[in-house]
Amino acid sequence: MKQPTILLIDDDPALHTSLDTYNDVLMAKILHATAPEDGIRQAVTELPDLILLDLNMPRMDGLKVCSHLKETECTRDIPILFLTEDRKIQHLAKALECGANDYILKPFNIVELKARVRVALRIKLMFDILREQARVDVLTGLKNRAAMEDALDSAIAAYRRSGQPFSVIMLDLDSFKKINDNYGHGVGDEVLRTVGNTISNYSRPYDTACRLGGDEFGVIIGHTEGPDAEVAARRIVDNIHILSIPTESGWVNVRCSAGLASSSDLDIEFEAADILKLADRSLYAAKENGKAQLAVASKLKS
Repeated sequence: MKQPTILLIDDDPALHTSLDTYNDVLMAKILHATAPEDGIRQAVTELPDLILLDLNMPRMDGLKVCSHLKETECTRDIPILFLTEDRKIQHLAKALECGANDYILKPFNIVELKARVRVALRIKLMFDILREQARVDVLTGLKNRAAMEDALDSAIAAYRRSGQPFSVIMLDLDSFKKINDNYGHGVGDEVLRTVGNTISNYSRPYDTACRLGGDEFGVIIGHTEGPDAEVAARRIVDNIHILSIPTESGWVNVRCSAGLASSSDLDIEFEAADILKLADRSLYAAKENGKAQLAVASKLKS
């Protein structure tokens, strides 16, 4: 289990020095920001597990910082504990209403701080587990459509920022309805599980393999485009084509059609829908050309 990261945003340098002495007690890596603007920047770039936030700071108070973090997609789920000397109930209520999880009154006792930090980190861990489970397809164990959409947005952002290439495979099982009709949905589910396993096994650690629904699958091939992406895609398709699922009525051979599109196939300002449409067009071409094959967007006639 990785060491949690705590970001302290407070304009009092003495508090930062004091908190550093409790590293061993809190069992966490401490990040420091003495200005609210720097705190927001670090929260976005470092994505800490917990933020300790001073309620009263110059230029931008803790309430505004909290509201900003809760309105920002990448930081909205990070728990926030306010640090404050203010004991007025109405002020503390406002702190909680703006999205904070809890508050600690200054000067705090390290035993109380440790307890509240541990509770907040435990809640964050449980939330992360639930969120990850919600992004997983139960039948195959692959990521689901929502997870693929997020991964695709991240891949496009990296491509625009640094030119990091990527490709997308859209894959569809051939004649899957006949498998369900002839052998039953139990066998159909086993086929989907086995295909999901194969896609996962032949994807690389920096690829994102997903089940999009029914017998449709997608893979975002990271850091790769063009001929290298085609090699990666063919490896997946070829290993699906050697699958044979045992049933009471005999063996079921699995075939699939797939379409591949790369970032190099589009203008630099393309959106997620553009590369998905191109991969879908390639998949359609594979189906039209006899199925059980991979079609590559760069090789299709316009």
